[in-house]
Amino acid sequence: MSLVRVLVVDDFEDWRKFVLSVLKQESGFDIVGEAEDGLKAIQLAEKLKPCVVVLDVSLPGINGVEACRWIGKVTPDTRIVFLSEHSDREIVKAALNAGAVAYVAKSDAASDLLAAIHAVARGERYLSRRISELQTGD
Repeated sequence: MSLVRVLVVDDFEDWRKFVLSVLKQESGFDIVGEAEDGLKAIQLAEKLKPCVVVLDVSLPGINGVEACRWIGKVTPDTRIVFLSEHSDREIVKAALNAGAVAYVAKSDAASDLLAAIHAVARGERYLSRRISELQTGD
């Protein structure tokens, strides 16, 4: 089985470090890069062609939703997993409409992030528990 190539994008360094530490504890992942803003995320996605991008919504410059759209254009096979503190229905809907296949609330990250990445690597969609509850009306 091949490694899942992952790009981690969050403007908050501590969150990037958390995600990287979670991925490093699990076999099967190749962390190909990290970025702190939307423009760098797009550039690295085009250059590195990751299987999965773990992406925050709130990013300086180009926000995560716009970055998701651009990443889908420059590397259409890359799957986007949003990892965000934003759980508003409209933001989640915008992220999914932009091409994301998974959305994980940061409050669910410890329990759901790996499951989300594994799911999208298999071609499945994934919503963390909190996001799923909000989408179905609690």
